[in-house]
Amino acid sequence: MSSTPGNRRQWEELLQGSIKLPERWYFLPHEIVLMLFAGVACLRVGFAAGFDQTNSLLFLVYLLFLVWVIGWCQLRPSPSRWRCRMLLTLTISGLCYFSLKDAVPMMQNPNDLKSLNWHQDATLEKWDILLLGDFPSKLMTLSLPNWASDLLMVCYFFFFYYIVGGLLYYLLTDLRKFRCAVVGFGTLYALGYVGYMLMPAVGPYVELEPRTGGWITDVGGAFIVKRSNGVDVFPSIHMAASLYLLMFDFQNRRIHFWWVLAPTVGLWISTIYLRYHYGVDLVAGIILALGCWWLTRWFAASQLCVEVEAECEAYERKPEKIHSES
Repeated sequence: MSSTPGNRRQWEELLQGSIKLPERWYFLPHEIVLMLFAGVACLRVGFAAGFDQTNSLLFLVYLLFLVWVIGWCQLRPSPSRWRCRMLLTLTISGLCYFSLKDAVPMMQNPNDLKSLNWHQDATLEKWDILLLGDFPSKLMTLSLPNWASDLLMVCYFFFFYYIVGGLLYYLLTDLRKFRCAVVGFGTLYALGYVGYMLMPAVGPYVELEPRTGGWITDVGGAFIVKRSNGVDVFPSIHMAASLYLLMFDFQNRRIHFWWVLAPTVGLWISTIYLRYHYGVDLVAGIILALGCWWLTRWFAASQLCVEVEAECEAYERKPEKIHSES
């Protein structure tokens, strides 16, 4: 097979790109926060129950894998690798959520994992009364027709559509907006996990019993209780994540914002009505969402974002340049 100068330049550039280390490594805010969380979780489980515990090792694996993902993307920062980097970061975040189910009891009381005396539900109830009076408790004990309870359960499950479908739209249509969205979204979840470690609670449904209603309420409630990690109450990530995405849509996807506004408000009401959250959890979720929204706006206007975009665009044009030279 003959070799032309263009082919040689192409292979030389590709070979150089495969082994040349980047001059600068870009760590995004949510990646830093998630790495710090994974490291702290690893140490907390390790010091409390032993570093040979599976959960301590799991968080160490999450930390190392996240570092590998960032490095893998930085070696060839193409748009496709950036999309993989964002998705894998979100995947690691999801794995951290489920790992907290066994990790938090080890952090709190490693000698008696079945004991629940470390739950902070009583404290959250006191905060509820102090900040919001008896409004949350009235909503928790409110009696509605079965169809209304089912409707609120549907609103509660709307959350899962929003966090997946809302981000998927930006993933497929605009990498820059997707990256900005994930910066705040990923930070929100990582900080929420910190709240789960510091104020672990199971929710009002344990004391008041799960909400009953129509078949949607009954089946949905049983599903949620089984899939919960048992400490995911304060802050309310249901409130924080949905409010954050709502604000992001208001700025970038106004029509979709109006479509999802009503079910999102229903979602917020359902978190208390269905007895999964205290009122103060939602207050903390609002504060968390506003903070992460500020972080997203800061990142979008920062020099870091400009440099990341320039690097990504340059690498996207690189194959076109090679093709034209050949």
